[in-house]
Amino acid sequence: MFHIGICEDEPAQQGYLEKCIRSWAERAGCKVSIDIYDSGEQFLFDYEDREAFDLLILDIQMGQLNGMELARKIRQQNRRVKIIFLTGVADYALEGYEVGAVRYLLKPLKPELLEQLLEDIRQELKQTAGETFMFTRNGETCKVPFGDIIYLEAEGHYLSMVTTGGHYQWKSSFTSVAEEFEARGFFLLKRGLYVNLEYVSRITKTDCILESGEQLPVSKNRYRQLNEAFISYYRGN
Repeated sequence: MFHIGICEDEPAQQGYLEKCIRSWAERAGCKVSIDIYDSGEQFLFDYEDREAFDLLILDIQMGQLNGMELARKIRQQNRRVKIIFLTGVADYALEGYEVGAVRYLLKPLKPELLEQLLEDIRQELKQTAGETFMFTRNGETCKVPFGDIIYLEAEGHYLSMVTTGGHYQWKSSFTSVAEEFEARGFFLLKRGLYVNLEYVSRITKTDCILESGEQLPVSKNRYRQLNEAFISYYRGN
């Protein structure tokens, strides 16, 4: 299922977008769910209680909370969701880069451009669908995208995982998951502690400081490698 959220304050544009999306989905053989919001405020009120979106289509020029401001708030909670902006003017390129927009679509909307974007995003999501970490907690199987994991730490016979969506703890050994995290580029700060470099703000010889301000300890013999990995990661991204 392809979950799409639309935030647009013009009823006619809402209907047109939904029609274009459903027309593409039918031809592509793709199941879609579409939620439509009249304002940024309405979207934020409903956002935390909704199933995660794959794509958000945001009108930039809305009322008190415009699409760009809404995108900034969304990015504080979710780095992964794809965002497309709708606008009547093409002068938001730098701001769109800051919030990781996929693309701008100018009004009046050309359906063929939207359809190509939808197909490109769908194919990208299919390729990354397997990039999730699965674990069992309290008899329930859970899965979290590796990109949403901030760090993983061994605590006795348990694993403690902090993600953008919350904290998880379950009984398991660190060695049983080490290979998976190594393969996804997580860095071993010390024995029993992996960090996702995407969420690292800065490093010292003793600590790894996250964007949240939380400090994680760094082993003395790991600092040099951490420094090189940190520099390499941000040059590459």
